[in-house]
Amino acid sequence: MQSSRAVGVLGYVEIEVGSLKVEVPIRSAKKEDTAAPLAKFEMEGDRFAIFVRGDSSSKHVERAVQEAARDALTLLSRKLLN
Repeated sequence: MQSSRAVGVLGYVEIEVGSLKVEVPIRSAKKEDTAAPLAKFEMEGDRFAIFVRGDSSSKHVERAVQEAARDALTLLSRKLLN
């Protein structure tokens, strides 16, 4: 997980995993990596976040965050419901 390369929390997205509501932090990636997706969900142990690069207010980044939230739902469902 790139938390050591991340800057502060930009916000949160709430994801419903079964009957649980999980707040996933959205963080700005500190280092720009042009090969990386605009937004990516990462999980390591009990720590997780969506990391974004670029202008977090752009429509492209917003769509990428939505996709990362879907990935988060899939991975958190596997972890929390199994």
